[in-house]
Amino acid sequence: MQEIRKFSPAKKTLLLILLPMLATFACLRLYLHLVRVQHLYPGGLLVHHLFFGVLLVLPAAFLLAFGTRGRLVASLAPAFLGIGSALILDEVTYLVATKATDQDYVSRVSFFGAIIFISLAVFLLLALYRTRRD
Repeated sequence: MQEIRKFSPAKKTLLLILLPMLATFACLRLYLHLVRVQHLYPGGLLVHHLFFGVLLVLPAAFLLAFGTRGRLVASLAPAFLGIGSALILDEVTYLVATKATDQDYVSRVSFFGAIIFISLAVFLLLALYRTRRD
């Protein structure tokens, strides 16, 4: 965290969103492909990681929209935005383009769809950074 402080505000924001997003995506996909698919059923309802992503993205986005006062929140909000975004983007193709079975989680369609969505998010972040850098 110490090294990030010396970056420009735009670069700091880029890194605080991008690195957690890519790390979350990589860890999630490694877990799904190497360990196994596991589901949570609180109250008998299936909860996808899409829901956890939304629970992270919305508060982080709202905090960032209104501005943050403390350094900790200013660092955690973009990081949670990145983590939540990875969870959501990983799940989109799986839920829309497959039958949403356990095997579909680790299918080529789900995997490459997730790669495409994460790549689009990375390109968007880099484009926004280019417009905001000092």
